[in-house]
Amino acid sequence: VGFLKSVEFLKDTAQNLSMHTSANVIAMGWEDALELMAVNRPLRAHELQRLASYGEQVSTAFIAESSSSALIALNAGHAGFFNSDTPLFGEEVDDAFPTASNDIIDAGKCRAAGLWTACVMHLMRAIEPGLASLARSLDVIPDQNWNSALNQIETKLREMRKASAGVDGEQWASEAVLQLRAVKNAWRNHAMHGRVRYKEDEAVRIFDSVKYLMQALASRLSE
Repeated sequence: VGFLKSVEFLKDTAQNLSMHTSANVIAMGWEDALELMAVNRPLRAHELQRLASYGEQVSTAFIAESSSSALIALNAGHAGFFNSDTPLFGEEVDDAFPTASNDIIDAGKCRAAGLWTACVMHLMRAIEPGLASLARSLDVIPDQNWNSALNQIETKLREMRKASAGVDGEQWASEAVLQLRAVKNAWRNHAMHGRVRYKEDEAVRIFDSVKYLMQALASRLSE
């Protein structure tokens, strides 16, 4: 039983790591090994030899193939961000801004792998659909230049104040613009133009800030 459990563990590992040769070697002798272990009597010498040969084939293939594979150990505190079962910024953000999903996922993978600057760069890309949606909601044509887009949005907001438009909506939009400009000045300009490299504590703080901002935008906007 211990022998089969060990082989089964190697089989699962080979499948998870896309070690196709090892998985094929294990599969070729798996059914025969199960049949041998299922008999209700002591195994004969030639049957034990078959199992031993199978085990040797499996271990030889696994060791040879795994030695050519590069593995990375994930930080235990961040490993859950690599392949999360749920959207990292929540279902509402995922539904509201589907074009941001891939960058949010990649930001999580970079966080898990300790690629802090890459994590921040993906976060800055992830915000762009939210900024574009905010611009469109105020009849501003989205601009790839954040400063230009934010300036136009602020102009529209001043018009809303003069017209005494919905107080709640105007206040919410003003806060969103304030946060977006802070993101631009504090992080985006530096991250996207190669001016700085980020450390763990900075990347984690930015991750959480962008998550909060995207959730706030998703509460009222969508693509």
